[in-house]
Amino acid sequence: MSSDASGAASLVERASKRIVVVAICAAIPLHLFVDADGWSIRALTLAMAVAGFLGARRWPAATPAAMTILLTVGPALLTVVLGVAALNVFYTALLTGLFASLLPRIPLDRWTLPSSWRPLLGIWGLTLALGWPVMIVREAGVRLGTLRDSGALDSWTLLTTPQVESWILYVVITQLVALVWLEWVYVWVAGIRDQGSRTLDPRVVDPRSPIPDPRVQPVHGLWIGATLASLVAIYQGTVDIAFLSGGPWPGLRRAAGTLLDANAYGTVAAFAGPIAFVSIPHLGWRHPRPAQAAALAINWAGAWMSGSRTAFVCGALGTVLLVYESLRASRRTDAGSRQASSLLAGVAVVVLLLIAAAGAIGPFRRIVATARTDAAVTDLWSRGGYGTVATRMIRDYPVIGIGVGSFNWMAADYWRMMANERLPFDNAQNWWRHQVAELGIVGSLPVVLWSFLIAWLVFTRRTPPDHRIETATLRGLLIGLGIASLLGVPTQNPLVLLIFFYLVARFENLTNPRTHEPRTSNPRTPNRPIPTAAWIAGAVIAMAYAGGQLALARGPLKPLARAERTNRDYIIGSYPGERLPQGSFRWTRKHATFALAVPSRYLVVRFHVAQPDIGTHPVKVRIMTACQTLVDEFVTDASAYARAYEIPPGESRIVFDTDVSRTWRPSDFGHADTRELGLAVEADFVGTPTVVSSQERWIPLKPCRAL
Repeated sequence: MSSDASGAASLVERASKRIVVVAICAAIPLHLFVDADGWSIRALTLAMAVAGFLGARRWPAATPAAMTILLTVGPALLTVVLGVAALNVFYTALLTGLFASLLPRIPLDRWTLPSSWRPLLGIWGLTLALGWPVMIVREAGVRLGTLRDSGALDSWTLLTTPQVESWILYVVITQLVALVWLEWVYVWVAGIRDQGSRTLDPRVVDPRSPIPDPRVQPVHGLWIGATLASLVAIYQGTVDIAFLSGGPWPGLRRAAGTLLDANAYGTVAAFAGPIAFVSIPHLGWRHPRPAQAAALAINWAGAWMSGSRTAFVCGALGTVLLVYESLRASRRTDAGSRQASSLLAGVAVVVLLLIAAAGAIGPFRRIVATARTDAAVTDLWSRGGYGTVATRMIRDYPVIGIGVGSFNWMAADYWRMMANERLPFDNAQNWWRHQVAELGIVGSLPVVLWSFLIAWLVFTRRTPPDHRIETATLRGLLIGLGIASLLGVPTQNPLVLLIFFYLVARFENLTNPRTHEPRTSNPRTPNRPIPTAAWIAGAVIAMAYAGGQLALARGPLKPLARAERTNRDYIIGSYPGERLPQGSFRWTRKHATFALAVPSRYLVVRFHVAQPDIGTHPVKVRIMTACQTLVDEFVTDASAYARAYEIPPGESRIVFDTDVSRTWRPSDFGHADTRELGLAVEADFVGTPTVVSSQERWIPLKPCRAL
């Protein structure tokens, strides 16, 4: 490879890393602006960022570990303190602290990952970083006019534009921060490995960095936080199911721990028990066995009380392999065999006693209940409509998908078109299908190839004899997560994704033969270079994805076009509707657009303004379609006006704009309402022309299909 080629490759790699970091730094404040009400959560996020960054400079391993503990217990604590369960924003605030704690120890000019991972994950990160701004512009408009428009419903999930934007930003922040975490964990465990071999490999670890302490590993924060959550879950399952919980979970008799989500908590706990068992010996305690047994028992009891079937699938195989390898290793002596058998039997007894005392439902009951429905095998693919919708999305947009973070809420629109039924907010019920639906074949190619590479390593790598128990446990947990990902997307939760990336990094460290060979190569030799063509091709993929999504955002995936296809009302520039004795009305801002489904050919539009000084300063009101002006006059009082319109035959949609010459804020006149109010509008479709002709005047509308 020529020096020019190497420089080009390095340029793309450096750019991808820096763009990812900048994208995270931009997405976090935007998320807080879009979704956070009040300054409390914003102040907390800023405090987390400062504490994480400064703490990591002094305690480079302990600070990220502390942040992962907060990430586990934070959702419930913040809900108690703030009085609202805003999970998306809570996770963004907590992930900000983790991200800030990783920054001081990661390079900004390269990806410090195995050579075969670097282009795949680097380009995946670049694709997300370039793609999410397009998603925000698509939903909010080029001028970002609906960025915080709480009156605009973006899909049949009945989520507003800010809520949709919040979900998109949450998904992107979760994945990009987790990618940085994977790099940090890989560097850290490699540093511990090199310290154990009494070398420090400059290909992975900066020699100027402090030598990692083997006792302070990033994994400890994950299992400690999960164990605290499991203690809460056990209390929920045995004493008070509503304690620190909410939503549907208490009614379903499912413990949610401190995560406010029983499925996510159960998966985290199922991972945490086996991980704690194999990680506690690294702490160097003289008698680690009691702590290992307690962590395994507490987390499995909590996971069971969550009732999560995904959790059972994720943790079962890893736990079975842990037990098998522990018993196998203890057979060397009679005393060791008795000790291991007694320990594991004690864990089983404690878990069974807690399960027997619990009022929470377990995963077996839910599995049996599902089996009794006599569901066909094909239902495992369609998954209640989500698989069918994902397949349709892939068929419609096979190259670049529907956009990152868009499946969960856009699926309801598809199901409305396909079955004319409501579909709740959820994922594609298969990780690979979900990636292709959102990113398309082009955008998902890097991360899907990486997942296949990890699967190959998990099934083919040999188990090193000096780490048999830990390696077998990690292998089982990774296989379990892979199986669960065939029927769901558990890694949409930040903690599950962080755990998965830790498992991958640690497994690579333990099983890669090169990590156990003496270092005979020149220590200044860089990690194996990536061909220039690979980096350039990857950059083209990322830019093609962003460019393609921009084209779709101006065409078939434009919110107004989506609303037309699904025959859904789409109103921007207004506030949520307010009830009347009959019907409802909306206050607009200065400008508003109403795109309405037409259930009847006869429409009555009622409107009024309420500026306190309207008697001396009239307000000009304009209502118009793209083809016709409906109202254009000065209003001098607060009376309600009505105009009746007959819609041409064959028209299924009507789109009209409203405009007022000036707005006002009730708070400026001693009221609590701080909204900027323009025109109060009620659009009432009536069944007969008699009602229309009884109005002051009526106007036949011109045919107008422009949107």
